[in-house]
Amino acid sequence: MNNKTVPTADVLKKEQEPKAAAPKVKKPAKPKATARKAAPMKVRKAVKKGSAKKTVRKPVAKKARKHVAKKSAHRPFPYAKVLKMWQGGKTLAVIARACGRYQKNADDPLHAFRVSLTRFHKGVRINGKLVRLPHRVSKKALKLATRAGKKAA
Repeated sequence: MNNKTVPTADVLKKEQEPKAAAPKVKKPAKPKATARKAAPMKVRKAVKKGSAKKTVRKPVAKKARKHVAKKSAHRPFPYAKVLKMWQGGKTLAVIARACGRYQKNADDPLHAFRVSLTRFHKGVRINGKLVRLPHRVSKKALKLATRAGKKAA
């Protein structure tokens, strides 16, 4: 006869039921932005108390400030325009007004313009080429004027 055991109905029923899925475990989230390392602190030298006098400034309201200077934008100097007018025989004042470098309220309205001309006499680059503004006086007169200026200083 058969020596095989026949499973009972309860055991067969358990085997046929679908097994429940194992719960999903979340992976640890990666940080989105890496944190920057803090810059090392500067070491300050120890200062003895009472060694330096402290001045106390009174707070000033914004409307009370009268002499607030505006920050002016850098305007490139028009070397090509100046060279053309210089060769045309125009005076310093005429060239300065045409370039917008005449300061009518200043003690010396042409000072800044003359400084730029000094740079131009030494030589500047226009479109990659070195260009020098020619002097309108003889080399002898120029040397004498330079020597007199150095002697006065």
